[in-house]
Amino acid sequence: MGPTAESTTQQVNPMTTSERLGSKTYSMKYVFRKMTWRLFWAWMVTALINVIFGYEVTSFGGVQSIPAFAKQFGQKTASGKYELSSERASYTASLAFVGKLVGSLMAPFGIERFGHRWTIWALVVIVWIGVVIESTSKEIAQFIIGRIVIYFRCCYSHGVRPRHDASHGTQLTLLLPKSSVGLAEVTSTSYQSEISPAAMRGTIVGSLQLFIQIGQIYAAGVNRAYSTSTHPSGWIIPVAIQAGVPSIVFVCNFFIPDSPRWLISKDRKEDAVKVLDIVRPAEDVRSGVNRLEVDAIEEAVRNDLEKAPWIELIRGVNLRRTLIGSGLLGLQQFLGQNLVSGYSPRFYATVGLSKEAFNYNIGSATVGWAGSLLGILLSDFLGRRDVLIWGAVIQSAFLFLITGVGLQSNPTTTDARALVAGVMLYFFFYSGTWGPLLFTVCSEAGNPALREKTLSLGVALNVITAFIVSFSVPYILDAIGSAIGAVFGGIAFFSAILVYFVLPETKDRSLEELDELFKAHVPARKFKTTRTYGAGSRVTDLENASYNEKLDRPTVEHEERVETINLQDV
Repeated sequence: MGPTAESTTQQVNPMTTSERLGSKTYSMKYVFRKMTWRLFWAWMVTALINVIFGYEVTSFGGVQSIPAFAKQFGQKTASGKYELSSERASYTASLAFVGKLVGSLMAPFGIERFGHRWTIWALVVIVWIGVVIESTSKEIAQFIIGRIVIYFRCCYSHGVRPRHDASHGTQLTLLLPKSSVGLAEVTSTSYQSEISPAAMRGTIVGSLQLFIQIGQIYAAGVNRAYSTSTHPSGWIIPVAIQAGVPSIVFVCNFFIPDSPRWLISKDRKEDAVKVLDIVRPAEDVRSGVNRLEVDAIEEAVRNDLEKAPWIELIRGVNLRRTLIGSGLLGLQQFLGQNLVSGYSPRFYATVGLSKEAFNYNIGSATVGWAGSLLGILLSDFLGRRDVLIWGAVIQSAFLFLITGVGLQSNPTTTDARALVAGVMLYFFFYSGTWGPLLFTVCSEAGNPALREKTLSLGVALNVITAFIVSFSVPYILDAIGSAIGAVFGGIAFFSAILVYFVLPETKDRSLEELDELFKAHVPARKFKTTRTYGAGSRVTDLENASYNEKLDRPTVEHEERVETINLQDV
């Protein structure tokens, strides 16, 4: 009979937990003490993948307002101008997420069998194919070329009957790039979480939103350059540019290592040690810390080396972990970010600011990038839980402000500026909190045997909710205008309350120690002040401290403790 959960954990106060990890837990030097140029390189290469999504979603938000695009795929109005109807814009934007859904659900199979690097190469090829089809689209016949038939069928499954016209060609073409987006989010997030030391995992994984914002700024600038173009190249060039970043990733991917935890799952311990020797500081190589870490990881996940089936996501303690990781990621889209990233030019037009819509779009993307930069640092200093709670509260306040100002019957110039400021400040705080952190939380919440599937389900739920929001926003904007802010503001405030009760603090813990805490059924509000005595806790010590550094629990004593108390038996 294994030990009880109570015998494997001990309540301590927050200061004791910090002291265990070192007195410099909250310093910049502490967080980045194990950063090396090889780890930085692996981080940057996998982070660049997320530029794909940022560029694509913002690109379409602006491309649909370019005259050349409207002339090619829209309808001629009574005034003689070509425009996309709300219905056509809604279908074109929202149906793209079907491809992302497929990609996110495919990701675990590729990662678990072939690893992250091969999955990255696959998604780049998908982007290339999709961009070629998208940029050459003129009629529906083009969309049966290549391997896009599966996404063509997805359109039927959502009750959309394709017509032989150019506008639906655009809808179907968007599906293939989106499948790569689903692969990208799962692949980059799981890779970064598995190769990062615990102290900087929030920064590295949370950079997803930062690089999405880079893609959005780039797309907003390109759209601005072609905003008045009536020539077909005015929409083709912004679309074709999508292939640039994936091409860089394809080449750079040759020079990053596999995930050490993936190698351990394939019984390749020596290769895992070699990877840590590459990405960790020289002192860890000389002292043997990396081999100790691999041994501890293997011990901690001994019963989870074989990847578990999907049904395990809802069994036992895994259900709680799935609801935390995947559930919150699904909730993310209901906080209203799609209003800014996908429809900001259209939103500004509904409140009489159409002349400066493209400039404001660039401003929103830039402010969002600044928020992302701040946010990825906050998570490793302040923790995930507090940042998400206060982030949701502040977002709610600005969303209600947007509604209040936008509903003015005779808005002044000051009112218009206040509305624009409200939108940008909302996006700043979204990009610094809920944007980057939920992918970090999802990567941390999953069981080692289900990590990719937990992320995959989270992205899938995120896609479904994004589909709903993206499909609905044009109609809601036409119906109630800026009052849409109150809808999202109410959801944001509810989200803050939900996070307070369900989300544990995961900062500074190794993935294996978090596994121990979940298996011990520790309540969310007690995670921060609870320490374990299993192999996962030893991984935390090894990841967060140098071998010759004095720890609250020396490694030798810790190893002796593990022999008699093993959380795998709980």
